[in-house]
Amino acid sequence: MLQLINLSLSFGGQDLFRNLNWYLRKGDRVGLVGPNGAGKTTLFRLITGQVEPDTGAIQRGREVTIGYLPQEGIEVAGRSLFAEVRAALPQLAEIQRELTVIHDALEQNPLEGEEHDELIARYGDLQHRFEELGGFRADAEVAKVLTGLGFHDTQFDQPTATFSGGWQMRIALAKLLLQQPDVLLLDEPTNHLDLESLLWLENYLRAYAGSIVIISHDREFLDRIVNRIVALHRQTLLEYTGNYSAFERQFEEAIAAHQKAYEEQQEEIARVQRFIDTFRYNARKSSQVQSRVKQLDKLERLEPPQQVPKGVKFHFPAAPRGGRVVLELRDVSKRYDSLEVFSGLNLILERGDRVALVGVNGAGKSTLSRILAGVEPPTSGTRQLGHQVELDYYAQQQADRLQSDSTVYEEIARGARFEVVPELRTLLGAFLFSGDAVNKKVAVLSGGEKSRLALAKMLLQPSNVLLLDEPTNHLDMRTKDVLREALLQYRGTFVIVSHDRYFLKGLVTKVLEMRDGHLVVYPGTFEEFLEWKEREVQGPAGVQSPKSRVQSPETNGQGPKSKGAVAADPTPILSGVDATLAAIQDAKRGKQRYVQQKASRSEQQKREKRLAEIERQIAPLEARKTAIESMMGDGAVFSDPQQARTIAAEYETLKLKLDEQYRVWSTVAEEMEA
Repeated sequence: MLQLINLSLSFGGQDLFRNLNWYLRKGDRVGLVGPNGAGKTTLFRLITGQVEPDTGAIQRGREVTIGYLPQEGIEVAGRSLFAEVRAALPQLAEIQRELTVIHDALEQNPLEGEEHDELIARYGDLQHRFEELGGFRADAEVAKVLTGLGFHDTQFDQPTATFSGGWQMRIALAKLLLQQPDVLLLDEPTNHLDLESLLWLENYLRAYAGSIVIISHDREFLDRIVNRIVALHRQTLLEYTGNYSAFERQFEEAIAAHQKAYEEQQEEIARVQRFIDTFRYNARKSSQVQSRVKQLDKLERLEPPQQVPKGVKFHFPAAPRGGRVVLELRDVSKRYDSLEVFSGLNLILERGDRVALVGVNGAGKSTLSRILAGVEPPTSGTRQLGHQVELDYYAQQQADRLQSDSTVYEEIARGARFEVVPELRTLLGAFLFSGDAVNKKVAVLSGGEKSRLALAKMLLQPSNVLLLDEPTNHLDMRTKDVLREALLQYRGTFVIVSHDRYFLKGLVTKVLEMRDGHLVVYPGTFEEFLEWKEREVQGPAGVQSPKSRVQSPETNGQGPKSKGAVAADPTPILSGVDATLAAIQDAKRGKQRYVQQKASRSEQQKREKRLAEIERQIAPLEARKTAIESMMGDGAVFSDPQQARTIAAEYETLKLKLDEQYRVWSTVAEEMEA
């Protein structure tokens, strides 16, 4: 499908790629990895034609389509969210435009004749082509992809210009997925996704028909998606079979084997050179000396192996031991004007708690973090710090507190304890500041570089409570490992906002989920929470739960319809055009339809009764589940371990029962709509 042949590229006299060769096959799932600055994004831009190579060629298969999602720089405006994403299907739009023209012509000239018959025939052909291209399912697909990527149906009519950068990238990703290119190039696609959207994207990509190449620092994401790893190494590409974890093992083994071969060759060269030096002026040995000189001249010498950075270990400095309760929120609410983010939150953090704070984007995780840190007051309720608490808070905005006129080294050295000064350059190297980069002024650093520097400084400060809001953003995998190892050794309390599953696994002992303005506590490991979340995401695709489909008394059924509900009915898709076609088809099949409707009426009534019965069974289960979630939101319930286990067991049983009832309900509902 795609082939790179002897590709070379240099910038400023420095080789980025040298005689690079690679072949992408149909159906490949490839992870493109390499250190920062190795040229991963540049390689994508070469493939898409945005950058021209110095030498070599890129061969693409005939009619192969390539879709590219960059890390940043995408912004769309001028249309609603739904219209913008649906416009990614240009063939359907063109057919719809021609259908509209024919429809208008038929209305203006309703009399029969040769021209009239030709228009009817063309209309039928276009309608058939529209159906072949999935036109009648297009709106449903748009709604499914948008919902999967975290957009609510109430946002479908919102202007795209009102969405922030992270949501703009989701819009671009939605358009790419709907276009179904033969080759998908995704550059850090998980950067702006929450956990639910990430899990949905994984399921979508696993079923994707085309080839996929992914640049990502999300180890878990790569492990779940890719079957090959292509590593940029010394200006060329090395290919490995398997996912990222398999690559790590193979790469380390390859480096070790290269190191051994290099050392053995160096020993052999030294041995031969000693013989030459010893007998260079010995006439009787001259032929042997000359033979060995030629041997060395002809020897194909191995390059010294590239040194893989050793794992840097760094520990948070010790802090005074605090009291049992380190931080408490009582009946905390937060509102911005008319927008209520959450209300009635109660939370107790105890010494030694290791907590992950998760939830969909916009749920209020960062807001809660700021309230916990004391940098933003709640609208109502109280925040109480415990005895001898020394709290440190990290967020992306903390980078603004750095001294812009300092160098990187001066900034991290400021306030550092004397005994860690010899290790500062090692720490900076672990956070991707090496060589001359330590002498750069803070003022010229990018946003990501400032965030890394602020995080590195935090490792030097003594504290017994840490609040970390998305600390792994802008970190590569090795730097994440440095931070994770430091947190594993940390003896205090921490709360981490993150969706990085590999980072959180084995690190936290409790999960807090911001959900619908409330805080739900999951006492247990992140792995256990993730299993539950994956079951939730893998529910019946595209089918609303009974709770969301049942008419609510507050709206009395008069609220705006969601695009997802409309999409199941093909009638709105063709706007006014479908009226003519529908009339023609109804005239031909009217009698047949009447007979079919009469025959199925009895069966439909049975299904309605069955649906009502299922909903009656669901109601008490949902009520009890809500009650238990409310109990979980009160941290006091977990002071009794036996009671906590009993409640958790009942909660899991309820979820299983509800999942089964939802499945049956969805099946019956689909039969009714068929």
